Amino acid sequence: MSVKERREREEKARLASILEAAEKVFARSGYYQARVDDIAEEAELAKGTIYYYFKSKDEIYFALLKREAQHIHEEIRRLITEDSPLFQDLEQAFNFYLGYFEKNPAYLKMFLPCMCGTIRFESGLDFQRIAIGNVHEGAFIGEALKMKIRREGLPFAYEDMMKFLKTLQIGVGVKLLEGHKDEAKAAVRFFLDLMKRVMEEVK
Repeated sequence: MSVKERREREEKARLASILEAAEKVFARSGYYQARVDDIAEEAELAKGTIYYYFKSKDEIYFALLKREAQHIHEEIRRLITEDSPLFQDLEQAFNFYLGYFEKNPAYLKMFLPCMCGTIRFESGLDFQRIAIGNVHEGAFIGEALKMKIRREGLPFAYEDMMKFLKTLQIGVGVKLLEGHKDEAKAAVRFFLDLMKRVMEEVK
C-alpha cells in the first residue's frame, strides 16, 4: 500500500469516527445544545481536527442527514419499479421506514425536527434543499408515483398525497421515539387500509 493510499484510508476512517461521534452527541443533546467541543471530546480528537473536515456544526449535521438520506433514497428507489402498483409501493416504503427508523433512533431524533421545521440552522442552510439527499433520486421517485396515480386513475393529486404522507411520517416518527411501536404500525396499517379501499373502488 502506498503512502497516499494509507493516508486516504486514515482520513476516511477519521471522518467516519467524527460522524459517529457527532451522531451520538446530536442524539443525546439535540441540535441547539450540541457543540463542536462535545463532538471533539466524543471522538477523542482535537477541536482543530474537527474543523479540518467541517467548517461548522451545521456542516456536520447535514453530512449525517445526507448520508442516511442517500441510503433511504436508494432503498426506496429499489422498491419502486415501473410495473409495481402504487399500493404495493406505499406498503413496502412504509414497512421500510418503520424498520429503518426503529433500528436508527439516533438518526430519527435528528431527522424528525427537520421534518417538523423546528430547527433554524445557524448558517441559514435549507434542510429540504440540501439534506434530503440526492436530488435526482427524489425526482425519479416523485415522477414514478405521479405516473402511477395517472395510470391507475386514482381520485387524488400527487401533491396532496405527499403532504398527507409527510404528516403521517412525522406522526409515526414521534410514536417510535416515544417507544410506541405498535401504535406507529397501527397508524400505517390504518392508512394503507384506507388507500386500498379507495383503489378498489376505482376499479
